[in-house]
This record gives sequence, structure tokens and C-alpha cells, in this order.
Amino acid sequence: MVNFIVCEDNQIILQRNVDIINKTMFGNNINYKIYAFSSYTEHFKNLIKSNIENKIYILDIELDEISGITIARDIRDIDLESLIVISTSHTDYLPYALKSKLMLFDFVSKFEDYDENLSDVILKILNSVKARKYIKFKCKGKEEKIYFEDITFIKYLPEKNITLIKTKHGQFETYKSFKILTKDLDNSFKKINENYYINKSNAVPNKRNTFSHKNKKERSVIK
Repeated sequence: MVNFIVCEDNQIILQRNVDIINKTMFGNNINYKIYAFSSYTEHFKNLIKSNIENKIYILDIELDEISGITIARDIRDIDLESLIVISTSHTDYLPYALKSKLMLFDFVSKFEDYDENLSDVILKILNSVKARKYIKFKCKGKEEKIYFEDITFIKYLPEKNITLIKTKHGQFETYKSFKILTKDLDNSFKKINENYYINKSNAVPNKRNTFSHKNKKERSVIK
């Protein structure tokens, strides 16, 4: 499921965005839902905090009462995974948007071939979403979804009968079976032993057949 969250204070352009999404998604074998907003409502804020998957934001850069950049900042304060597209008719804002540390996926100018360009950006996003692999598990009663590229290591702790998932942004513990969690790992992971996989992309090789994780707090021998 892909969730589009669109915010645009011009009702005509808001509907235009919805129509572009529907047209672009037609024929793609992907379930999707559109949430359309003309202002930064409480419902919108709750969606940002929600755990729905594959959130794609299309934000007008200048709303009546708030900037789309400010909304993007609110998103990034709690969510580093969702994709953000900025639509704008204010080209003066573009340098700031591009230089900001908000990990924007792209921006689309409302002046130049808007329908075609926004559709192209959506198709790029769909390819990105399709390509990203992840694991899902419950941690402290909450469903978590972690992309492969964010994982540092996965380790089973038999003394506690839990699996530890270390990521770039923190760590999680789960009672989900280690075997089930790791059965679909790809070749970006290396099996260290029966209870331990590391993500080779997030490990730094050292001498004598060892590696250290990029946070340099843990070291293991590769066998």
C-alpha cells in the first residue's frame, strides 16, 4: 500500500494533484490511498505521526498560514523514511529547499509541464518503493518496518530468547523468530554465525579478517 498525502491550499491545484496521482497509478498493480488537505490540520499532523507504510508527501511550498518546508521539517523530526516532494510556483524558495537538510525526494515547478513532471516523479518514487526491501516485526507491542539499508546487524540472543535488530537510528528487540526474520535477507548481508547477520554495507573491514560497525562500538570476526 502506498499512501499519498497531498497538501495544497489552491483547491483547483489540489484536485489537479489528485487527478495526476490517479492517472499515474492507473495500470500499476499497487494499492494506494490519497489523503488530500488544503491546510495543516490535526488530521494531517496525526497522519505524520501514524505508522502507515510508504508515505509520499506532495507539499505546496507556500500555504496560507505555513510553509511546506516547515511541514517537511516536522515530518523529518519523527520520520526519516517517507518521501517528500515539493511543488512550487515560488522559484525564490528553491535554493533554500535544496540546501535544507530535509532529504527532499524532488521538487516540481508549477510553471513548466507540471502534470507530466509530477507524474514522472511519482513513477520514480514507485520504482524506489518497489526496490526497497524490509523486515517487519513487533517491538513493545508496536509494528515496526525496517529497510535493509538501515540495518547494521541482526543478532539472536538465546539467553533472553529475543532477536536484537541494530539500525542506523537505534535498536529494537523482538520475540519474532530469528529464522523467519532472516530468511529473506539478500546478499548485502553476511552470516557471521548461526545467530548473527551483519549488513556489509554498514560494516567497515579491518585487518585480520575482522570488521567494525560504522558506529565503531562493536567488532566481530568474519568467518
